Amino acid sequence: MIKNDITIRVAGRAGDGSLTTADILSKVFKDMGLWLVTYKDFPSNIRGLPTNITLRANEKRIYYGRKDKLDYLLAFDKKNVEIHIEDVIENGVIIYDNSNEELSQDLIRDYIHYYFIPMQSIAKNQLGLEVIKNIIAVGVITYLLKMDYEKTKEIIYNHFLKTKGDKIASKNIEAFDAGYNYAKENIKKVDEYIIEEVKNPEKTYFIMGNEALAFGAIVGGCRFYASYPITPASEVLEILSKELPKYGGVVVQAEDEIASINFAIGAAYAGVRAMTGTSGPGISLKTETIGLAVMNETPLVIYLAQRAGPSTGLPTKVEQSDIYHAIFGGHGDAPRIVIAPGNVKEMFEFAVLAFNLAEKYQTPVILLADQVLAQNKYTIPIDEINLKKVKIERGKILTQKELDEIISRGGKYLRYKITDDGISPRTIPGMEGGIFTANSNEHEEDGYTTEHPKKREEMLEKRLRKIYQTAKYSGDLPENLIFGSGEIGIIGFGFTYGPIMEAMERLKNENIDVQFLQLRTLWPLDEEGIKSFIDSCEKVIVVEQNAQGQLANVIKMFYPNHDKIESLRKYDGRGFTPKDIVDKVKEIVRVSSSLLT
Repeated sequence: MIKNDITIRVAGRAGDGSLTTADILSKVFKDMGLWLVTYKDFPSNIRGLPTNITLRANEKRIYYGRKDKLDYLLAFDKKNVEIHIEDVIENGVIIYDNSNEELSQDLIRDYIHYYFIPMQSIAKNQLGLEVIKNIIAVGVITYLLKMDYEKTKEIIYNHFLKTKGDKIASKNIEAFDAGYNYAKENIKKVDEYIIEEVKNPEKTYFIMGNEALAFGAIVGGCRFYASYPITPASEVLEILSKELPKYGGVVVQAEDEIASINFAIGAAYAGVRAMTGTSGPGISLKTETIGLAVMNETPLVIYLAQRAGPSTGLPTKVEQSDIYHAIFGGHGDAPRIVIAPGNVKEMFEFAVLAFNLAEKYQTPVILLADQVLAQNKYTIPIDEINLKKVKIERGKILTQKELDEIISRGGKYLRYKITDDGISPRTIPGMEGGIFTANSNEHEEDGYTTEHPKKREEMLEKRLRKIYQTAKYSGDLPENLIFGSGEIGIIGFGFTYGPIMEAMERLKNENIDVQFLQLRTLWPLDEEGIKSFIDSCEKVIVVEQNAQGQLANVIKMFYPNHDKIESLRKYDGRGFTPKDIVDKVKEIVRVSSSLLT
């Protein structure tokens, strides 16, 4: 018997209700006290193409939705069996809708248990509504896994009652009962998986990365958000459009990417905490305005949820190929801060932090995430989202009294005053005596345009100083974290946190010790800390979801012993599995052992 440890993939065509099926199962599993993570793999069209979502549940806390193999595959058509059958574990299960077509012999494996359920036919003939077949599937799974029948029924009803009303909710209960009863009367359970309620479970949230970021932005004082809809950042726009006005905020769905960042920089100039969100093609279009924010030192937060590129690329698939762009994108010397959360807790916390950093250092801050982290749901303990720890730090904003004192002493307000730390006192438009020019040209301390060589040097050095000296050594930036110990090191960021942590646990069970450096600040880079970590290892693997090894190459810019650094790269649009990382570590161990002998 395998209890409370299961990975289920729901696979159909876009529009089949696969995501709804997984959503309902997730709610049931969470209500039964399990830890959950999802992994969405959906096409960029609305209907027709194969789509799937993987739901992973366990009694213990888990950090990532992609397991090496599937325990259950729910397939609504033959094509999805063909696509996913090799992912099914030995003694795993395929639940197949054979309403329209039986599986051919080449799709029958003697190591897999099959349950053939005519879900579409039951939905059509018994209920008169084909689209409801996905809830029939929930009934089948509830029976097979011995889940709480009444609890599941209640969750289904409430799920549809909120959005569709009693009539549709009741129809879905009929579908659930039809699936449950069909399985009970016609299926003999031969697999070993069951789900039981956990006693005294920890109180948790089940939250999407984009949700956590949106709520972090609200708590962090964001009161203006402008964006153009783009996957995988669109949920932030959807959530904030509903929630931000409740707190006196404004959300603008702009006509394009350029307009949205220009709306945001205008709001930030006016003294409002402002953010824009985007992905690959959008960040390309926003780059000129990021340079403007650097030049006129306007606090601005840019949420960049990476996807596979270039151009339109794979709009709904994961990649971490915007590292170069996030750090170096744009012309001229344009320093900025780039921070990278690795889990849902950090999505919330870094959203708050991004606004503090932007205002304190009067600079654009790029909050760099990815599709896996942005659009999947994770279970986290409630106490990990601690509102009492939230602090708002607005930096050097002058009060009217302070501004009056400057003027009363015969002084003049200098918006870009040269200071030791590179940060100048800031005013909010409308303050008496605090008017200044903020344009895209190089300027003097008062903001007026200049081309004087000495002034140019002073101003550029000021902007560099506040990032590469003041911010870098301030302790304000997210600290890079080290987990474990060992002669083999792993460096990663973003969603790779999950598979790396799981890989480390597996390797430890095989007596292979590994240490992991999670990079949480990508720029300005902590060269000393990274160098110290690499020096403590015999070999270091940089795990990143791109083809060129962008993060490894950034590290190699300052670390001279390139032979010590290896890249583990993936760029097929699907995230790493823990096995990918385990295999790479074992390969290095084997090579090292053979060299010793």
